[in-house]
Amino acid sequence: MTVDIDDWTCRLDFPDGWIDLTDAIELEPAGKAAWAREVVDSVNPLDLVASRESLEKNLVSLARNAEKTHAVLAAAYFAVGGANYAAFDVQIFGEDGVILSLDEVESRLRGHKEIVGEPQASRVELPVGPAVRLQAVYQAKGVLGFGKQLSERVSYALLVPQTSDVLLATMSWRAMEHSDQLSAAADALMPTLSFVPLDAEGNALPEGGSSSV
Repeated sequence: MTVDIDDWTCRLDFPDGWIDLTDAIELEPAGKAAWAREVVDSVNPLDLVASRESLEKNLVSLARNAEKTHAVLAAAYFAVGGANYAAFDVQIFGEDGVILSLDEVESRLRGHKEIVGEPQASRVELPVGPAVRLQAVYQAKGVLGFGKQLSERVSYALLVPQTSDVLLATMSWRAMEHSDQLSAAADALMPTLSFVPLDAEGNALPEGGSSSV
């Protein structure tokens, strides 16, 4: 999956089982519903355990969540049968003239108010450069403030080369019984991340080239 962001492009290679939500993020509600129907229509009905209606609602909900978090790229992992196991999104943060260090980025990730317990933080070296990896359990209020919802996330934060941008890629899930499998999937996905600088017309610059900004 690819998304253009100002003067550079972010790319990630998702394996089978993932559905690209990116094109649905900025659609109006009716557009999201039509998109979800098209996605479900492309699935072999013999493979579905969940109903078409529930799968469509799930896709729309995931697209809405990606819109609320201002994701620039989003995807969802569905197991055979239509069960949603995980969501993945990429957010870009930055402020002109403000360049954060990885230590500052890690401190902000650790300070999330919904984190329960002590998060696991480490530094990893990706092909695109060093990153902060943080895995933690998050607790959010349920509907109308009743009940509590627990989810687990693996987040990778890194500094985009030659910019002041911070890229935050997060994989989240509620199926805690699959945490080992899903965290391993996140760790396998992130090394596929690549950045390609673009020229003023949006064309990829050759390796070693510089952006127009």
